[in-house]
Amino acid sequence: MKIIYRPMESKDLQGVFLVDQQCFEHNWTVEAYEGEVNNMLANYMVAEQGGEIIGFGGFWAVIDEAQITNIGVLEKNRRCGVAQSLLKAMGQWALTKSCPAMTLEVRADNKAAIALYEANGFEKAGVRKNYYDNKIDGIIMWRYDLGK
Repeated sequence: MKIIYRPMESKDLQGVFLVDQQCFEHNWTVEAYEGEVNNMLANYMVAEQGGEIIGFGGFWAVIDEAQITNIGVLEKNRRCGVAQSLLKAMGQWALTKSCPAMTLEVRADNKAAIALYEANGFEKAGVRKNYYDNKIDGIIMWRYDLGK
């Protein structure tokens, strides 16, 4: 079944929240995602298949850089290219917002996410010691050439 990648809308909030609940230890609230729908800096995409939200990703466009907030995909849809396609679509969208560079923090123990980002041109640029609540370091990653 075809996957549609499109901007997140208010009608998607429950689906996005369900993906969040499955993917992340410290979850955002539905209200937090609702705030992102109305935030002029925020840009969120969903991956929808058969009317179900199976993944999402978001970034804030700040001056000339896109700061990724999160990317999540339902477990049953992982390793099928959904995160890869979301990341690519977000990069293209960032360019339309005059952001040629993209950055993020990722948990140092999230090897799958680090591999995804490295496979998509992101490079490790620093460490935020004990960045996450459980004292896990955050790896700062950048990609400077979204237009290439």
